[in-house]
Amino acid sequence: MYPDIAEIIIHVPKELESERGELERKLRELVEFEVKRNKIIKFFEGLMEGTRQLSEKEVVEFSRKFKEAGVNELRDEGLLLQP
Repeated sequence: MYPDIAEIIIHVPKELESERGELERKLRELVEFEVKRNKIIKFFEGLMEGTRQLSEKEVVEFSRKFKEAGVNELRDEGLLLQP
């Protein structure tokens, strides 16, 4: 899944032992969500790097460019669903 991945061992009470598969799936989803969340944060930090106070016109232009470029890039990274 990911090249550099650490292993985590979780102890589960006996009453949840029958749900092990479901718990593993949910934990994988949680980890994937966190990876995507971190990518989105880095993406926005990159966009905001070196920014200053923007005028209303600049905000509108920035929004337009973000929709064109940003959304496509996030889709390419698998961070947004395809329309």
